[in-house]
Amino acid sequence: MDFRLFADPAAEGSGAVVVHVPGGISAADAAAAVEDVLLRDPRAEAVALMVDGREAVLTSRSFLTRTFGMPAGVRGTGEGDGGSLPGESTQYLALHYRCAEAGCAGEGYSAYHDDRFRPACPRCGRSMELTG
Repeated sequence: MDFRLFADPAAEGSGAVVVHVPGGISAADAAAAVEDVLLRDPRAEAVALMVDGREAVLTSRSFLTRTFGMPAGVRGTGEGDGGSLPGESTQYLALHYRCAEAGCAGEGYSAYHDDRFRPACPRCGRSMELTG
């Protein structure tokens, strides 16, 4: 999948929130995962989208808001938690990870969880732990 339409040439890579998505994901589902991260983390500006562990695109909240009108705020009361019924997923939700290494403040997001292939910390490279 080509994610170049999300690329922000002015985005800063340092400090970018990392969002992991599986290979074969559609652009719409990848955008939904990034949007979910931006709604959950109002501090996030730059986002590095990783597909199957490889960086696919670097983008930013301001670029996505300007270009696609993605919301920049957080979810309000009554807007739900984005959960879904059992069965095949119809959307991707961001799962938050933090580095388990003592003293490392690395964190990131993934649109899926597989304990065998946990996301690597963007700061130290060690496997991160799911926070919930």
